[in-house]
Amino acid sequence: LEGGLKFDFSEISLPKDCLSQNNECNDDNELNEDEYNYDSDNEDSTNALQSCFKTMVDTLSKQDPETIGQVQSLVKELRRITLLWDELWLGTLAQHQTEISKRQQQLEYEIEKVNENPNLNKEEKMSLIAEKHRIIIKPIVFVLEQLQEVTSVEPETPHERQFQEKYMNDIKEVIEKLKKPENPEKPQESLQPLKTLQKQFQQKFHRRASYSLKMQSISPVLASIKNTLIAMPGLATSAKTTVTISHVYNVVSILPTKTKPKKLIFYGSDGQTYTYLFKGLEDLHLDERIMQFLSIANTMMVQNADLTGQNLYRARHYSVIPLGPRSGLISWVDGTTPVFALYKRWQQRETAKPNTKNSINTNTGILRPSELFYNKLNPLLKEHGVKNLENRKEWPLSVLKQVLTELMAETPSDLLAKEFWCNSISASSWWQVVKRYSYSVAVMSIIGYIIGLGDRHLDNVLVDLSSGEV
Repeated sequence: LEGGLKFDFSEISLPKDCLSQNNECNDDNELNEDEYNYDSDNEDSTNALQSCFKTMVDTLSKQDPETIGQVQSLVKELRRITLLWDELWLGTLAQHQTEISKRQQQLEYEIEKVNENPNLNKEEKMSLIAEKHRIIIKPIVFVLEQLQEVTSVEPETPHERQFQEKYMNDIKEVIEKLKKPENPEKPQESLQPLKTLQKQFQQKFHRRASYSLKMQSISPVLASIKNTLIAMPGLATSAKTTVTISHVYNVVSILPTKTKPKKLIFYGSDGQTYTYLFKGLEDLHLDERIMQFLSIANTMMVQNADLTGQNLYRARHYSVIPLGPRSGLISWVDGTTPVFALYKRWQQRETAKPNTKNSINTNTGILRPSELFYNKLNPLLKEHGVKNLENRKEWPLSVLKQVLTELMAETPSDLLAKEFWCNSISASSWWQVVKRYSYSVAVMSIIGYIIGLGDRHLDNVLVDLSSGEV
């Protein structure tokens, strides 16, 4: 992705260690042949699609070379900022953290066995330990060298140049120390440089706070575009009016979630601003299909409009624009609030109350929902004689129901109703908001049930307090 390179997390993975006793070789020739045929068919299909796509692009380029050239440049630069080099390093190290810990434990176990062997002298033990260290740590070194190769290319942006100046010497030193440790008999000490490097990357990313970068730093090309012919992504166009991208806002906000999505702002030729969430490492084609389905559902429900022409049966949706199999743009929905934010505000108000008896108010501050849940669950599980608290299959249904009932009793049932009331300027507008909310929840619930929409936690449900739509 950086510097025009195709890259994603799946391309960097720990290789199968042939020397590990846990890995078994599969010599089933028929299975291998089937896999080969399947891969071959997939490759042929992919090549055919790419050939068709290339023909289409070539034809369009002949008809309107300037527009196609600008779109290609935009997509290329967006892919560049999908995953910045420091995000790539931190994400990959975090992804392999469990494997690194396992290999450290394996190494400690092997060293202990060697040291307990009475048939080896000190020199033989040191030689054997060094070799075991090399074999067990080799897959980790492989991952680091792959990352180093990706981030050692000629930098094309100020951000890439700063990364190399700040981290490249440290990265080379860490890899060298892992290859040739001073004390291979002390795995914790030999892996310490890698942990230190990871902490260096972590210092930049605050877990719960977003931060900003200058577009000029991460993509000078995007920062410099002016008065393009590129149609504004996801905007309905007509023959008379087509809004194009005038220029790009120079500040890019990066959200503190796992894939580090970027908040981008485009200025349109109509003078309006258009905000998008640019997500990488995710295929947004399914999201796009769901939004198209909601649009079709709205068309079907138009016949339910009342005498004034107002249709209460409406699914609120937004534009999703995939830019390939691993990234895409999502229209930023302004004026909405995650339902979890309303719950969080209530928690903060309860904490601020003097002498409150509510369990939310604690000396340690506001508890997370998971902490509230486990604080009630764990004592009850112990009372019921559940020994393995991690195994959810052993949790009695009666205990879960009791915890849910207690948590519901501690949370006001009219939390959302009060928010609607406080955001309404009159009783009449409040009634309209509540009515629209009821219809909106009904429509989204039925559609969600039909298509099997999951992951509906409070952070994923947005509510527009001014209109009542979800």
